[in-house]
Amino acid sequence: MNIINQLPKSVANQIAAGEVIQRPSSIIKELVENSIDAKAKNIKIIIKDAGKQSISVIDDGLGMSKEDSINCFNRHATSKLEKTEDLFKVKTMGFRGEALASIAAVSEVVLKTKSINNKTGHQVILKDSIVTERKEINFQVGTSITCKNLFYSVPARRNFLKSNNVELRHIIEEFIRCAIANYSLNFILINEEVEVYNLKSSNLKKRLVSIFKRNYENNLISCEEKYGGISIEGYIGKPENTKKTRGEQYIYVNNRFIRNGYLNHAIINSYEGLIEDKKFPFYVIFISINTDLIDINIHPTKTEIKFEDEKLIYNLVKSSVKKSLEKFNVSPSLDFDADVNFTKNISFLESEITSSQNKRSVYSEKRKDWDKIFENVKIENADKLLFENKDSIENENKPVQFLENFIFKQLGEKLLIFNHKNCQQRILFEKYQKNSLSNYSNTQQSLFPQYIEFNSPDFKIIEDILEDIRSIGFSIDIFGKNSVVINGIPSGLDDINEKEIIEGFVEEVKNNNLDLKSQKKDIILKSFSKKARIINSKNLSQTEMNLIIDRLFACENPKYSPDGKQNYIELGIDKVENLF
Repeated sequence: MNIINQLPKSVANQIAAGEVIQRPSSIIKELVENSIDAKAKNIKIIIKDAGKQSISVIDDGLGMSKEDSINCFNRHATSKLEKTEDLFKVKTMGFRGEALASIAAVSEVVLKTKSINNKTGHQVILKDSIVTERKEINFQVGTSITCKNLFYSVPARRNFLKSNNVELRHIIEEFIRCAIANYSLNFILINEEVEVYNLKSSNLKKRLVSIFKRNYENNLISCEEKYGGISIEGYIGKPENTKKTRGEQYIYVNNRFIRNGYLNHAIINSYEGLIEDKKFPFYVIFISINTDLIDINIHPTKTEIKFEDEKLIYNLVKSSVKKSLEKFNVSPSLDFDADVNFTKNISFLESEITSSQNKRSVYSEKRKDWDKIFENVKIENADKLLFENKDSIENENKPVQFLENFIFKQLGEKLLIFNHKNCQQRILFEKYQKNSLSNYSNTQQSLFPQYIEFNSPDFKIIEDILEDIRSIGFSIDIFGKNSVVINGIPSGLDDINEKEIIEGFVEEVKNNNLDLKSQKKDIILKSFSKKARIINSKNLSQTEMNLIIDRLFACENPKYSPDGKQNYIELGIDKVENLF
């Protein structure tokens, strides 16, 4: 009995499409890249229902003939390759011949096109990868592709799509990546008949300013490096303009956006000593390299690239960024007399790494030298605290601060050690959780309103979580395009950085890829409890320490912080004796 079956073409295409078309933004990426390959000068994108209902990409490129308008929907049909060797010389965005076949497998497609050599245009309509209609039409030179009812043929896939705000954010991110790399082209993005972007042909700097913020113009540092046949150019942001949120970091190889944690590390590492921990600089870096030295055929989405010599690229990128920071007088130590060639930079970087490792080693040894640490800790009446009788201890027991972060408190025959930062996180988390559930929040008005501007993807997140932010106690409103104004902050807090906290909310929601409203509120509360403080003092008074302890034990879950870390530990007399 035979058990092997040949899958129908439509089913096979649907399975294969899962690797290429993951969400609406995947379709936009593939179609826009096709328009770029067709040498279009003007590209318009129109979306409805965050791309679920329809996506249209219209260009004025070369167009297609009648035969190509049919053949382009066949799997592995491409004009970019003829033989295996061509895979290592690819300069176009697309080349695998899978995009249109995949799109036709998961949506209803209407193609309109006309080549410069044809007098009339052609229209092709597909459903379930099958051509249902084709005819001649009047049409301008170029191509228009409309994809309707995404994943209608695979309802299970459609159910896994996120909310419209989340999907729209992914669409905008994909649009920005394409628009940055192709700044000489005109781009228009329309969502629900509202123009989101209208980007005119310009240079790279003007394109970045038009996409992000006007004040970026004065915060960009040019970046350039050449070595052999490899060139690196682009812009990096000044250290003082770093953000708590990721999302404005772009690396391109031969004008193709890529994801590469190794090269991201090279750039971030170049800012060492110039930016705070967990803050991210802006950068747009273009790497031009011979196609023989890279492999882009390692993933269907073509966002991963394998370099022949990845370490060389790493050092070149790092060297380029460091030299740019030094040139613009933002690096703490500059040697303008030094020969800044590539070889010396590499040596400098290696020595820097060695130095850093040595510092960490010394630091570890110091941490092990507990006797020296305890010599600097002076506790009044230590003998009384340890050896007096119980009644005397109850009367005179006082909490003691140790190394800023810890509080020691004797309770009967137990010694409690508190991490007061973790404790304050738990206290704030439960306080504002109760306020948000009861729709009650106590706000103190700010003397001066704070204005914060976001890029479009981050602003979509802000719109989505605005009510959750208000429930904590922030008085926050939309103020113009992609901006908010903060008129008040939650009462009862020590001095806080409103901008840093709001940007932290965006970062947490973005990194956790959350969609459910309850999940977003929970992560916002956790983020807020980390940033805010009831008491923000290195030297806590007796009253402040007792206040933290009392409020902690009034919580429903005093043992752990919102992140699951212990707030305190107990040491009984038996455990203490076993230490000796």
